[in-house]
Amino acid sequence: MLQISPAPEKVLSDSELLNLYPWPNKPCIRANMVQSLDGGVTDQNQNTISLSTDSDKQIFRLLRQLSEVILVGSKTAQSAPYLDIKINEQNKELRKKLRLTKKPRLAVVSNNLNFTKEWFKSRTDEEQPIIYTSQSSESNIRPFVGLAEFVFCGQKELDLKSVKQDLVRRSFKRILCEGGPTLLHGLINNNLLDELDLSIVAKFSESSELTSLLKGTKFRIPVNFKPAHVLQENQTIFMRYITEGHKF
Repeated sequence: MLQISPAPEKVLSDSELLNLYPWPNKPCIRANMVQSLDGGVTDQNQNTISLSTDSDKQIFRLLRQLSEVILVGSKTAQSAPYLDIKINEQNKELRKKLRLTKKPRLAVVSNNLNFTKEWFKSRTDEEQPIIYTSQSSESNIRPFVGLAEFVFCGQKELDLKSVKQDLVRRSFKRILCEGGPTLLHGLINNNLLDELDLSIVAKFSESSELTSLLKGTKFRIPVNFKPAHVLQENQTIFMRYITEGHKF
C-alpha cells in the first residue's frame, strides 16, 4: 500500500496502515464504502462484491474486524453473510489487546422490516442482530420474535439520532456503517457521520441502473469534509475524510 498524501510518498507496513485508521476514545460513526469510476456502488447484478479489489478487501477487513458494531440497512444486511462475521487470527489478537468482544455485533436499520425468516435463521454468530425500526412497525415484528432484538426508535419514521443514542448506551464506541446509500444519506443529513472512508476502483459498474453512493434529497445542513489521507494500491485509490467539526 502506497501513501500518496500527506507527503512524502511512502510504502506502508501493516502496522503503519493500521495507524492511519485510528478510532477515537469516544463514540464514532465511520462509514466505509467502495465505488466505481462512474460513481456506482454496485455492479450490473446490483452486488458490491465484484467491485471490490484485494486491497479494498484488506481495508474492509481492517475496519470491520476492529469495530464494535456494524451498522447497515436491511437491504445491505441481506445481500451478504452479515450473520456470519469472520475474524482472522491477527485481528482476533488485536481485539483481545483492545479489550473488544470476540466479534462486532450487527445492527440493522429498517423502516418496513422487509426480512425473511430464512435470513434470520442463517445466523451463526452467538449474538442476535439488533433491529432498529419505528413504532409504526411494531405489529410487523411478530413473525421474527425470538430471532432478533428489536428496538423502536421514532414514531412513524426511524430516528437515526435515537439509534446512535441506543448504541452509545450499550457502550459501543466503534460504530462502522457499511451502507447502503439510504442509510449513509440519513447519517450525513442528521450530522451523525464522523468519518467517510471511500475506495474508488478503476473500473466501471456496467449497471443499467446506477446505484450511487447516496440516496436521498438535498441535505438539510451544509456538509463539509476534510481529507485526512490518500492511499493507492494497484487499481484502487483510498481516501479518508473527517467531517468538519468532528474532532478525533
